[in-house]
Amino acid sequence: MKIAFILPRLVNQGPIVVAKDIIDSIKDKVDLIDVYYFDDIRELSIDCNLYKISFFDKIDFDKYDVVHSHMLRPDFYIWFHRKKTHNKTLFVSTLHQNIYDNLKGNYSSFVAFVFEKLWLRFLKKHDVVVTLTNVMKDYYSKKIKLNLKTIYNGRNVKTENTDITSDADLKLLYETKSKYKIIGSHCLLTKRKGIDQIIRSLVFLKEFALVIVGDGQELLNLKALADECHVSERCFFLGYKHNAVSYLKYFDIYVMSSYSEGFPLGLLEAGLNKLPVVCSDIPIFRELFSEKEVSFFELDNIDSLSKSIQICYENRFLFSQYLYDTINEKYSNDKMAENYMLLYQNCF
Repeated sequence: MKIAFILPRLVNQGPIVVAKDIIDSIKDKVDLIDVYYFDDIRELSIDCNLYKISFFDKIDFDKYDVVHSHMLRPDFYIWFHRKKTHNKTLFVSTLHQNIYDNLKGNYSSFVAFVFEKLWLRFLKKHDVVVTLTNVMKDYYSKKIKLNLKTIYNGRNVKTENTDITSDADLKLLYETKSKYKIIGSHCLLTKRKGIDQIIRSLVFLKEFALVIVGDGQELLNLKALADECHVSERCFFLGYKHNAVSYLKYFDIYVMSSYSEGFPLGLLEAGLNKLPVVCSDIPIFRELFSEKEVSFFELDNIDSLSKSIQICYENRFLFSQYLYDTINEKYSNDKMAENYMLLYQNCF
């Protein structure tokens, strides 16, 4: 089997990391993998043939059994270049998020509405569209007629990841840990991630400090909120880190406070590092995890969040073990790759 992956760029972001993980797991099971990408940015190393192209460069689709695109521009590229003559090639796209919710959180309702319509139109040229959860599949099945399949993402994260290289970060973490229990999160700082809720909870959690690894458009607003809530001395923003997973071992508890998610890779990484997790009570998290594995809280209810953090910390060993076992059983990288291989084989 010969497979082409089309990516917007080779950056350290969730959808691209997922594509890399699929490639790493299946490369020895297929005859050929070629990766095509548009932007001249290479933060990730992928062990296969890599080709930088422009949008108007035409890939020879007939060379491949499967063409698998990820994100908007690659999906648009397929819509623009695929012809009816490509009968033998299977065209697959993985839809990594709820388009409307994601764009609304980053831009506006109008932008989200327009781009969701466009994106779904582009996907009509694909033979199969993979959604990450059944919640997402049900949502899109009501929007448009597509051949939708659900495949859960997976992660294999070793706890001995490359360690923190910043002496200043290490000093801050050790000093903070000597005085407080550390609530941690690593993510792109957008409104959709709901980090403001965690900051507000610190008012009632005097024994906790918050460490955020990540950058984004909400950074200044979150810092201002920490000042407003008088918790800035217990709220630390470390910025973007290429090796963000390496920071997890210094946390005592992990909070995923999102209003919506495509698939919670950060939660998987935290769980694989044996961290207890608190997460928002939204349908996607309910589909993936039970109350044995994570502690749920009601969105925008700071009292609920504060109590969930305390309960999760008090029962951290049970929560972390159940979560770790579930992730290894259901959401490993190997399981994800196996499911993609079955999809390729059954549809080809």
